[in-house]
Amino acid sequence: MSLRLLATLSLVLAVHGGTSAQAQAAASAPDPRVEAALEGAKLGFRIDAGDYRLDYTVDETRSQRVWVASGTTSLPPLEVRDVWSVAARGKGTVPADLAVHLLQENVRMVLGAWQVNQGKDEYLVVFSAQVNADADAAALREVIEVVMYSADRVEKELSGKDEF
Repeated sequence: MSLRLLATLSLVLAVHGGTSAQAQAAASAPDPRVEAALEGAKLGFRIDAGDYRLDYTVDETRSQRVWVASGTTSLPPLEVRDVWSVAARGKGTVPADLAVHLLQENVRMVLGAWQVNQGKDEYLVVFSAQVNADADAAALREVIEVVMYSADRVEKELSGKDEF
């Protein structure tokens, strides 16, 4: 069944073009659906540029910051939002060996994927997963925890530091 859905989505994107098939909802105000799910999961948060920011204590020596986007992306009938966390930052462009390592990490991931957000003079290594825009408290908490633990694991592996 999931292979059929993937094939259908691929066909839709190929026929309609990736950017025109997806409509990005602007996040001018925090989405109350996220707030309700976070409160239902008893997770503390702050609003950060319209998105929800959660600061986790991973263990006695480590912490990790996770964001839940207020904005959503639609590919009808799907509506999803991003949940992400930064694991590393570097100057210039991402080194090839790091890019290969992240691709190899993606193979083992059940939910979410590693991505590199490239700026003019620096890059961010980010773990991101999508969740249904109407996710209930339990589902949203599960996705947040997957993102948080994944990002913290790779941050520790890459730098040994606890910056994010």
